[in-house]
Amino acid sequence: MELKQSLAPRKGLRLAVALGLLGALALGSPAQAADLTVPINEDHVGKPATYFEEGCGSDSQLPDDLGADEDGWVFVLPGGNDIFISVSVTFLDEDGGEHAEEGTVVTTGGSGNLKHAYIITPAGWTIKEASAVIEGDSKFFNVTHTCPGTPGEEEPSSPGEEPSSPGEEPSPPGEESSTPGEASTSPAGSNLPVTGTPLTIALVSAAALAAGGAALYMIQRRRREAQDW
Repeated sequence: MELKQSLAPRKGLRLAVALGLLGALALGSPAQAADLTVPINEDHVGKPATYFEEGCGSDSQLPDDLGADEDGWVFVLPGGNDIFISVSVTFLDEDGGEHAEEGTVVTTGGSGNLKHAYIITPAGWTIKEASAVIEGDSKFFNVTHTCPGTPGEEEPSSPGEEPSSPGEEPSPPGEESSTPGEASTSPAGSNLPVTGTPLTIALVSAAALAAGGAALYMIQRRRREAQDW
């Protein structure tokens, strides 16, 4: 009977110690931080890539093969231990069209800290709005730097090629334009009278024949008058 009574306090002591250890572990373990959605810094909305500090290449969290007509955008969280889960940005192109882009989260060097993200766009776009899902306490995120490109231009025309005059239509193949002041040639088989030297000769010949006939008539008339005399 005395043995049973001595064991009871020991069981109670062990239970109290176990509960104390569990409580200590619960209080000592930090609570898992919930994901937080934050906007971009308002001062960075509507700005082109040329507005920000320039940084290009892998040392600036961007690909090395960035095109000359592309903009590279790099985003950062201001909190030292905060990390990106995702980044979503809506851009406006030069014509006002909207384009939704997702960022690529990258580390800084070999630190493994996921506080940077980048997006590649055609040159000349601007940010309309942006948000990010993060782990941490940051209230917003920033554009830390960009690698601006040059908007593409239309290809020039081939050397020596001149644009045609407005309203000018090309001549059909094989057809030559007439020279101003040059008389056109009559079509073959035309019934129009032939002008020029042949007609002049005919008129002169007719006049000569008429004159000869008149002279002969006068001679014959005089002979008759002489005979009658």
